[in-house]
Amino acid sequence: MRNLVAYEASIVSEALVFTRYTELMNGIIDTVEDAKLLREKKIIINSLRSDPDVVQLFNGMSKAVRLTNVPFLDKTIQDVNKYYNNAWQVRFCRRLRNVVFGSWQIFTVLAIVLLMLLMGLESFCSVYSCPKLFNTTSSSSSD
Repeated sequence: MRNLVAYEASIVSEALVFTRYTELMNGIIDTVEDAKLLREKKIIINSLRSDPDVVQLFNGMSKAVRLTNVPFLDKTIQDVNKYYNNAWQVRFCRRLRNVVFGSWQIFTVLAIVLLMLLMGLESFCSVYSCPKLFNTTSSSSSD
């Protein structure tokens, strides 16, 4: 495949279709699970021995010699990304991640303040009994 990419880059060609395809597959296939899913959905046909070989093949491909410009593949990639980014599960997870990771400092300060208040209350109640505060009665056994 590297030789085909190099050959396509060496000839004077406006659209590097095969090179763009290998870049696309390199971006899609990162793990063995990716290759297995694509094979099971009949998107790719694996004539190699196993799914890890497919992963190694596409992840071993180097970047193209020059930037590729294939309009119909670029349009397809944009459409797929738009569809994926508009899914409500993806939007919800991204928003949740932004809220949690974006405000972790505030959560940390609030947790520290709450912890200090509870420690102060515990210290106060250990010195001065607080039975009315917590609706408990002090049990003193005098026999």
